Amino acid sequence: MNDDISTKKTIGRTTTRSWLVALLAIAELVLGFVLLSFPYIMGASAVWVGGFVLLVAALMRLIQIFTRPGYRLWNFLAMLIYACLGFVFIMHTGVSLSAITLAIGLALLVGGVLRLAVAFSLRREEGSAWRFFNALVSIVLGALVTWGWPESSFWLLGTIIAVEMIFSGWTLLFLALAPHREAITAPRN
Repeated sequence: MNDDISTKKTIGRTTTRSWLVALLAIAELVLGFVLLSFPYIMGASAVWVGGFVLLVAALMRLIQIFTRPGYRLWNFLAMLIYACLGFVFIMHTGVSLSAITLAIGLALLVGGVLRLAVAFSLRREEGSAWRFFNALVSIVLGALVTWGWPESSFWLLGTIIAVEMIFSGWTLLFLALAPHREAITAPRN
């Protein structure tokens, strides 16, 4: 049998530097909990950074106005929208954060009502209880956000980002601590 590397196939999963992944996971967890302590700062920072991203997108559209003559009107309109939104996000971060929070709350409410309608129409199907549960959770979250608006602007976006970081860190930590097997090299069939 030929032992050339091209005739071998790797099966299994290669080991990684688990300690490095675990260290990164712990850092992400710590940052997530720190951000959870300051949700307004995180939410306002996300909106502010989003404003700069929109301004860069506006600049890219401006460049496309001169490089893609067939799409000048579309690129000009997109540039105006991106530039206006970016400017508002940067100059009026609190108002922008409030508007985004209200949009999230209304989207949760509308999505929950639509999910509830689907759950009622499919109530005889398997798993319909989970559809009802999903709809109710969305409606309750949407109600919490909209009824608490504009005060919910101070915690919603930052809390969502922080919780996502915490869950991402836990997942990464569990993956780092999971047993890994060495890559096994077997001949190709």
